[in-house]
Amino acid sequence: MSCAIKTQVSRLAVAALLCAFPSVLLASEQQAPLLPTTAQGWAELARQDIEAAYQITAENHPGMADSQNPGFQQQLMQAKTNALVLATQVSDAYGYEAVIDRFSTSLQDGHAGAYARLPESVPSIRRWPGFNTVWRGDALWVYHSEQAGVTAGMQVLSCDGKPVESLIKDRVFAFAGQADQPGHWWSYGGRLMLDDGNPFNPPLKQCQLVKPGAEAVAITLDWRPRPESAMQHVQAAYNGDKLAVGLSWQQQDIAWIAMPTFSPEADDIKLYESLFSSLEQQRSRLLQAKAIVLDLRHNQGGSSYWSVQVASALWGKKRVGSLRDALFSNTEVWWFASRGNTDYVKSLYDVLKTQGQTDMLPWIQAVGLGMQKSLDSGKAFYIEGNDSETDAASVQPDTTHELPTLQVPVYVIMPGQCASACLDAVDVFSLFENTKLAGAPSSADSTYMDVRFEPLPSGLGKVIIPNKVYVNRPRANGQYYTPALTHNELDWSTQALLQKVLSDIKP
Repeated sequence: MSCAIKTQVSRLAVAALLCAFPSVLLASEQQAPLLPTTAQGWAELARQDIEAAYQITAENHPGMADSQNPGFQQQLMQAKTNALVLATQVSDAYGYEAVIDRFSTSLQDGHAGAYARLPESVPSIRRWPGFNTVWRGDALWVYHSEQAGVTAGMQVLSCDGKPVESLIKDRVFAFAGQADQPGHWWSYGGRLMLDDGNPFNPPLKQCQLVKPGAEAVAITLDWRPRPESAMQHVQAAYNGDKLAVGLSWQQQDIAWIAMPTFSPEADDIKLYESLFSSLEQQRSRLLQAKAIVLDLRHNQGGSSYWSVQVASALWGKKRVGSLRDALFSNTEVWWFASRGNTDYVKSLYDVLKTQGQTDMLPWIQAVGLGMQKSLDSGKAFYIEGNDSETDAASVQPDTTHELPTLQVPVYVIMPGQCASACLDAVDVFSLFENTKLAGAPSSADSTYMDVRFEPLPSGLGKVIIPNKVYVNRPRANGQYYTPALTHNELDWSTQALLQKVLSDIKP
């Protein structure tokens, strides 16, 4: 394998950290925007921001020149059309927010679109009917209830004469998530029982619910502000309890490695460093364990550096590196050399220098210069790795000793929202035959990655712009993981999942 390919693959693990996180640091402080005082003003603001979001995306999104995705330009135009149809009906801040969500959702990509952030002067609306719900397998269930006549474990069959599947598609997935991803039903389905002020989703009036083995009952929905105390049940519904980053032994012979984030703040970074030490120090015990559980609940992505380090500690750095090199041997990274993208990537040099990440300076400088050359010559993309002399210079020989083979069963618990670097983790963990996926179906990624942000003209939100596209990535555009050991039960607590694992382990 060439030096260019090896270097390129190694950077798949750190690119998200370098190209998404600094954009926050580079964002300039803006004064609080002036809000419209009339319905017509809000409608015009929505139209203006959608036009801008479309234009900024059209100028900077790799999909505009991606031969593997010839339908992107039409999809972007359709996203604009979908949003503008609603914009004419906007009369307040909540309608404005829904229009921005409609544009973003129409792109069907968590790494593109736009988002709104309303100021504190606009009260946040979070109303519920006294209970919250969660999707499991193929149905919507009550997870927690404070409403008389409604109990946890009841199935929601229909509301206002329509089956819940149709309602979720029409009301939830029109403004968030993707209906064709099973994992998104797990993580978004419960929003059917949430009123967030979206004027295009007037509150439902009555639902049919049923207990197992009983007759369905009609429940009139009494919408009221959701108390802060209910949030613990909302989170637990699809993620369960949240463990701190680290290694624990849930019982004497079951190792439990919690990784709830791949975007660690300073405290979590220390916990990861402690985890790496624990994995090294307890290596002999891990080799004798009955099972090892890699817990990705609550994980929303970030940098795949952390999962690669965990995999290397378990299976060995050389084995992980060799298998990843083989997996990505045909993968290329194409950076879209628009003026905005190029200026942004070039600006990262000073950011990384300030952060003290000097080992990455030659690479980010090479990418920035390569994009500038492509921009100057009229080429759409800079293909990373074509500058072989730059890549070869940064390859370091691997002098690590191989670890004893890990043959213990490894269970990877996936939540429905697992995407981005969380999916990168599953990619790596799945390279080993002793790994079994458990939990929920994952989400999926497009091949567009490493986002930056540009403000909307109103100052009420930002446009999300991916800077690059993966070509020949093994995990296809929109591909998700299906668990071999699905956990459809309402209880997603650590103890419930532990029992699921124990029941699956061969005697």
